[in-house]
Amino acid sequence: MPLPHARIWLPRVLAGIVVVGCVAVLTVRETTWQLDTWVYDRLLAHLDQPVDDRIVLVVVDDKSLSTLGRWPWSRDVHAELIQTLSPAGPRGIALDIMLSEPSLGDPAGDEALAHAMQRDGRVVSPVAAETSQPDGTLIEVLPMSALIDASAALGHVEIDIDPDGVARQAYLYAGLGSAHWPAMSLALRNLDPEYRREGALPGLRNPDGEAAVGSPYLWNRDYRILVPYARSKGFQQVPYIDVLRGEIPAQLFHDRWILVGVTASGVLREVVVPEASGHNRMPGVEYHAHLLNALVQGNAIMPMSLPQRLALGIVLILLPLLVYRSRHRIRRPWVAVAATVVATLLACVLLLHHGRYWFPPMPVLVVLAVAYIAWMLMRLRRSQRLASSDGLTRLANRHMFDLTLEREIASAHRSNRPMSLLLVDIDHFKPYNDHYGHQAGDAVLRKVSETMLVWARRPRDLAARYGGDELALILPESSAHAATTIAQTILDDVRALDMPHVHSPTAAHVTLSIGIATYYPILESHDIDLLKRADAALYRAKREGRNRIQSSSGTQHPT
Repeated sequence: MPLPHARIWLPRVLAGIVVVGCVAVLTVRETTWQLDTWVYDRLLAHLDQPVDDRIVLVVVDDKSLSTLGRWPWSRDVHAELIQTLSPAGPRGIALDIMLSEPSLGDPAGDEALAHAMQRDGRVVSPVAAETSQPDGTLIEVLPMSALIDASAALGHVEIDIDPDGVARQAYLYAGLGSAHWPAMSLALRNLDPEYRREGALPGLRNPDGEAAVGSPYLWNRDYRILVPYARSKGFQQVPYIDVLRGEIPAQLFHDRWILVGVTASGVLREVVVPEASGHNRMPGVEYHAHLLNALVQGNAIMPMSLPQRLALGIVLILLPLLVYRSRHRIRRPWVAVAATVVATLLACVLLLHHGRYWFPPMPVLVVLAVAYIAWMLMRLRRSQRLASSDGLTRLANRHMFDLTLEREIASAHRSNRPMSLLLVDIDHFKPYNDHYGHQAGDAVLRKVSETMLVWARRPRDLAARYGGDELALILPESSAHAATTIAQTILDDVRALDMPHVHSPTAAHVTLSIGIATYYPILESHDIDLLKRADAALYRAKREGRNRIQSSSGTQHPT
């Protein structure tokens, strides 16, 4: 026994399986990442990010270069900077300057820098990953050994770049073989015991998969976050040379996190970031400042894990199927689709602005759009089919019949191939309706129509309801003999149905009268009335006693 409402729910269940599968594929394969990042960049531009005043950038700018000379400078200069900053009592100093090799011509400068760093005790040095040679394996580039010993901590300075060249995310831990180096911003923040005791770090764990962890030749990453760039207000920046000259008040550095890096043109490492107010580039040291700002304020953006994205995406894509024609009587599909679009975008915005979670919405929106377009095309096709078909018999309607007949006559004239037309009448149909009722009469029409559809086999054959109880069959490229054979088969098949007709003077069962007209373009002109000839043949079949076939040529085919 069929389940109740199976005809309503089964298509929805199948549709649900299809759309869920599509969302899952797009989510897992991240096919829509370009569209998702476009949405993310637009939303991030309107996300208010406060700037922590305790972050100060000491920058090697053009002014400093013009005063102190060509880069790189002697290590004595950096030692002097640390000695100048140290009395002010900063929380920590991060040197975003690679000093991996000893200075061959200035060993005293190396020694002075190491001594200054060790004496301060709050300096973080950078770690980078580089290839040993072109297309070679990666190696970790560390500070020279004297600076490693003098550093309070080491931190990696990797800036992860998306395939479109934009830096949107950061990894709080990374390293060769295992993710053991904290990001330089994290190492700087953790110099403060208050933050070191905070507990769990934000970030998506092991984003590259467990299979990669442990290889000594792979740069492994962990704790992935999205960097919330502050746009409304920039970080405090002071020129390197002004600090050395003592032109910056010491209180500016007291209890501050200080990042030292290069911003001078031609020397700086420039980073492309999501565009805001027409600006999409910043120095590398400023990128690390934004990361530090997010860690200090606890407003880093967490990318949702794959299971979370799948779960939310599946719930959202199923919304239209759940609300459409539900108890709430939402019967217009575009309303359900529009509501789902709004719900998806609203979930994306609320999670980002209030939950600090990023949910990529495009897998849901793309599947939703494609599904709605497919549904609209199906509805359009169905409407076109209904507009050209008879609702009772499922045959073509009179309008479709007239268009097809005109087209096929013209085609026959061009190709010089014959075509035939059958007009079919159910004998004594009115008495049948009067005796058995209109529902029984409709059933007879459907059965006769089904019999005709069986023999409208070729793509261009057309079975149509001509009017009332009269049906028609257009047979392109069919001779009179072929048409007569088909007509005889239809006649025999209807007789075999043995549908009782007690009020028929012709037979005790339902019978047909069929008129056939054939057009031979080689023998006749194009200006013919094939329908009139078939109707005349049908009239003769009725006059001769019904239950028979009559051709327009005068050939009679009795029972």
